[in-house]
Amino acid sequence: MNKLVFCLVVFLAVPSQGWAVGDANKYLVTKVRVDKSGKGYIQFDTALVNSPATCSTHASHLAFDTNTPGGQGILSLALTANSSGKRIWARGTGDCSIYGTVESWSWGYITE
Repeated sequence: MNKLVFCLVVFLAVPSQGWAVGDANKYLVTKVRVDKSGKGYIQFDTALVNSPATCSTHASHLAFDTNTPGGQGILSLALTANSSGKRIWARGTGDCSIYGTVESWSWGYITE
């Protein structure tokens, strides 16, 4: 019984924002932008689905930071997909920690 109560308390204590993430479900990359700061974003041909972050005012974008190895990989993936006409399946983080108004990239990969 104590385990059930503990699990219920933990479940209710986790903010629902944690599940609010946007998905790019096999979308084409239409634009890749990187600023002097190293921060950038990818624009897709369709708005993100699922539950995009409420902080985002850009419905079809995911942000990344090239100052990190992960961000450099995201940039490479996006440019490869764009130049080859391939689609990306990607998921956001549910927050806008890189660009204040663009959901941050969590993970993704190139599809067909």
